Amino acid sequence: MEPGRQVMDLKKTIAFLPAASLILGTAGAAPAHSGKPGKHGGHHCSTKSKKKGLCTGYYDHR
Repeated sequence: MEPGRQVMDLKKTIAFLPAASLILGTAGAAPAHSGKPGKHGGHHCSTKSKKKGLCTGYYDHR
């Protein structure tokens, strides 16, 4: 491989790492709520959540 090509590949890798870290670091972030899942794996939405448009009635976590 040419030395110039190696430098370009290294620059691309260095530029890609922060973006990949940001994406992977936030992939598991999800807003938590106090409602515990019931026997069917979900819960009924609160009036507050309905007003915000987060859910409409029963929210299933499965």
